[in-house]
Amino acid sequence: MIRDYLKKVYKIAMRGDAREESYYSVLESLLNEYSESLGKKKIEVRTQPRRTDGGNPDFRIWDGEQQIIGYIEAKEPTVKDLDSIEDSEQLNRYRNTFPNLILTNFFEFRLYRNGSLIDKVSIARPFIIHKLKTIPPVEKESEFLNLLEKYFSFSLPKIYDAKSLAEELAKRTMFLRDEVVAQELREEKDKE
Repeated sequence: MIRDYLKKVYKIAMRGDAREESYYSVLESLLNEYSESLGKKKIEVRTQPRRTDGGNPDFRIWDGEQQIIGYIEAKEPTVKDLDSIEDSEQLNRYRNTFPNLILTNFFEFRLYRNGSLIDKVSIARPFIIHKLKTIPPVEKESEFLNLLEKYFSFSLPKIYDAKSLAEELAKRTMFLRDEVVAQELREEKDKE
């Protein structure tokens, strides 16, 4: 499964004109294949879903029963350092909004749960494709499958009490406050 994924990434990279979006179908296929291996045939992977209040990650994963499993934000495979992306305004917003999020450059996968990094795995070395022009060997396959298992097993907690509801609403309120302030500043700047 992962070897086939890397072969497809390699083929796209070798065309020479690929953009980030060029790799979406390959990752979507990998996620579908993994979910089918778990017997979850109803899983639905949506690329470039409709914008949410928290932004627009590249993928939204559904369980087939109107429940969102999580989101995935992808960066180009040529992005070597996900650390700088991890600290960006965009990813901080996503981490604080989406409780089950993966950040990937199609080789390294970082899983965040409720804003905190809980796992990361590199399945291959990008330079092997980009510099050596060959298909890289699969690395850390079992660790990667474990990361996917954590991701797919996530479900949003049910809110049974006022305190839990207040905490969830507070997170969203802080985000919305920041968005309103940013919009006001943009409008003031446009008036000048």
